[in-house]
Amino acid sequence: MMKNTLHPIVLCGSSKGTPPAACAPFVPTFVACVLFLAGCGPGRPARLVPPALDPSAVTTEILAKADANNDGVLTAGEHTAIPAVATAAAQLDADRDDRLSQEELRRWLESVRDSKVAITSFTAIVTHLGKPLGNVTVKLVPEPFMGPEMRAAEGVTDASGAASVTIPGSKYPGVNCGFYRVEITGRGNGGQMLPPHYNTKTELGTAVGNMLPENGMAIFTLE
Repeated sequence: MMKNTLHPIVLCGSSKGTPPAACAPFVPTFVACVLFLAGCGPGRPARLVPPALDPSAVTTEILAKADANNDGVLTAGEHTAIPAVATAAAQLDADRDDRLSQEELRRWLESVRDSKVAITSFTAIVTHLGKPLGNVTVKLVPEPFMGPEMRAAEGVTDASGAASVTIPGSKYPGVNCGFYRVEITGRGNGGQMLPPHYNTKTELGTAVGNMLPENGMAIFTLE
């Protein structure tokens, strides 16, 4: 079981989070770093560009992978083929008909693209057998249909089970927006290695961007 969340702020050209007037406006729904090449004055950092995203192409690939009966919509039994989509289904289902249409999927992806958010904060909370699980690695692996520019990110949980997930080697903390598989690797609270359905054959996923996950926090409850 999993609960998702996204907490935001957009920064432009300032490490203190105060956007200059000539830069993109403050957007209170995302925690991000969007820095512009021009318009921010001399000495400003180069722009941090979001990964390229083609909403129509990604939607087509999602349906090709998960739409078993080729009727153009994903039911609960179908979207589980892509854990990230299944996790976000309730939020993406705008008309509340318990199905995800091509339009609903594309609309969310368009909102992610149009937000121009390059990096957003992401915290994973992991519990196992009802208790916080520390010292495990949480890795966000982009679904292949998200394209080659979207980067994997990872973090290690502390004693409270929380991990701040970020792109290795990135100057800015956080992750790209899109659909991810989630791999959690390490030992459970009983001392045994976590089973493959949490890592090498993961059944976990998360969607990041446009208010997902809520408050920038995804909860992974492992049994």
